[in-house]
Amino acid sequence: MISVVAYSLIEEAPHDLHFFYHIRGYSELLLILLVFAATVFYSLSVGIACGIGFSVLRVIHHATRPRIQILGRERGTFDRFENAEADPGRFELVRGVLIVKIPEPLTFANTGELKARLDRLMAHGTLSAHPGLPRLRGEAQNRNIVFDVHGVTGLDGAGAQVLLEILQDYRASGSRVFFCRGPRRGGDVWRLLVKSGIVEVCGGESHFVDSVREALKLAEVEDREDGAENGNGTGQDGGGYRDEVA
Repeated sequence: MISVVAYSLIEEAPHDLHFFYHIRGYSELLLILLVFAATVFYSLSVGIACGIGFSVLRVIHHATRPRIQILGRERGTFDRFENAEADPGRFELVRGVLIVKIPEPLTFANTGELKARLDRLMAHGTLSAHPGLPRLRGEAQNRNIVFDVHGVTGLDGAGAQVLLEILQDYRASGSRVFFCRGPRRGGDVWRLLVKSGIVEVCGGESHFVDSVREALKLAEVEDREDGAENGNGTGQDGGGYRDEVA
């Protein structure tokens, strides 16, 4: 039985190695080589232990790093927003607005670095910039913050607490916060957003809209209202949100 299983694995190995090499899955190839070396030079049990151990470490590494994105608007369009870092020549940031996409549930496991990564986006407009670099985005560029939370299908108490603290800091600094493509009203995630005070801190249910474009329109309206109260009759940028690269 063991010989049959071993033969089947060896038979499939060339195809698997070629597949991972073709897709540039170098981390998977490295794991395969480590397990193979441990099995050959030590024992089968050591090889199995290495495979399980490294796999668990990879899961923990991915689970504890929030995969947030900064969204930009596709040039020549009004309602197409994608990851701005994926193709900077095709997508550009919206002036006066930071649009952040959270494509995963927020739990105790992945909110540890959430604030630090959001701060990096607010300061540099990219996650690839070193935290020690000089700030590139001014406060005026972050006066409206839009969260696309379509992927937040789950939220626990620890995640809600961290998110609430982040939003309170934004509001204290004078930024307005909007959510789009949020959870269904009456669902578990929505109830936690309400009970934790997140909905109230953002400005009520009116700041939860169905799309990024609606959030931008609402932000523009509030900019104009603030401008009228200040006596100039328009928002801070004197008009609608035009695209520009931050």
